[in-house]
Amino acid sequence: MRRTVQSARDPNVLDFNATPMVDVIFMLTIFFMLVTRFSSAEQVPMDLPRPDHSVARVPTGSERVTVNCRLANPADPAYSDMLVSVGPNQPEPLMVIGDRLLVLKQETPGLQVIVRADRRLPYAQVRQVMRMIAARGIEMFNVVAHVSEDE
Repeated sequence: MRRTVQSARDPNVLDFNATPMVDVIFMLTIFFMLVTRFSSAEQVPMDLPRPDHSVARVPTGSERVTVNCRLANPADPAYSDMLVSVGPNQPEPLMVIGDRLLVLKQETPGLQVIVRADRRLPYAQVRQVMRMIAARGIEMFNVVAHVSEDE
C-alpha cells in the first residue's frame, strides 16, 4: 500500500508572502532615484532675484524646457558676458538655442519655456533671451525668481 506524504503546511493557515512587496519597494526606489537625478540636472547653481511680492507658481506641465542665463565670470559681474544654456547643457550662442527651441516648438505645440537668470545680469541681456523666445512663436514662457521662505 502506498502512503502519501502530506505537506507540513496546514491549508487553513494564512501566510504572508513578502516577495511582491519587496519588488514594489525596489521599483519605487529606482523610480525616485531617477526622477531626482533628472530634476536636479536642470538646476544650474546661480544667484536668483528675490522679489518682494511674488505671485509666481511652479509650472506643472511636462512639456517644458529650462533656459539658464548666467554670468560668464561671476568674480567680476560688471565686465562679464552672459552664458545661455538649455538645462544643464553647455552654453551655446543665443541663435543656436533659438533654433533648438523652434524645433521643439514644432514637435510640441504646447511647449513651455522657463527662463532662469542670475540676478547680477543686466535686464537688457535677459530681455534679449525673452525676445528670442517670443520671436520663435513660443507663447508660454515664465521667468524664475527666488522667493524667501519667510514670506
